[in-house]
Amino acid sequence: MRKLVLSALAASAVAAPAPLLAQDDAEAEAPLALEEPGDDFSGMAERFKDPEQQRQMALMLRTISEVLLDMPLAPLMEAMGKVAGENAPEVDPDATLRSMAPEADRVPEEIEKNLPRALDAMGSMAEAMEKMMPALKEMAERMKDVAPPAE
Repeated sequence: MRKLVLSALAASAVAAPAPLLAQDDAEAEAPLALEEPGDDFSGMAERFKDPEQQRQMALMLRTISEVLLDMPLAPLMEAMGKVAGENAPEVDPDATLRSMAPEADRVPEEIEKNLPRALDAMGSMAEAMEKMMPALKEMAERMKDVAPPAE
């Protein structure tokens, strides 16, 4: 039962409405990711470490988690049962993750509280990766000379 509930929650996260993730301004800055494969990590690191970006991301994820906690679980459980080829367990049609796991009420607040710190750490890791890239590229070139060709 617990696996099915967790699977249903994961499925609901994937099925979350796209408008929740949409940006208001079509010309807004790109999401927290590298725009081009050849870009360095400095732009991404700056965005991860930007307090305003952190605040916006934390509020967005808090809102999404609130919505997911209040989604009815019965349709998700039924769909997961069909996908698994099993009969889904009987679930109250009004059941939500919040009603089944009352301790989940604190998740949105924890996300909002801890996400900025996590993004800051990710920004620091991106900076470190940028500094390591020349050495990693050099190592990859040396490996080409040392490693036997793939068959």
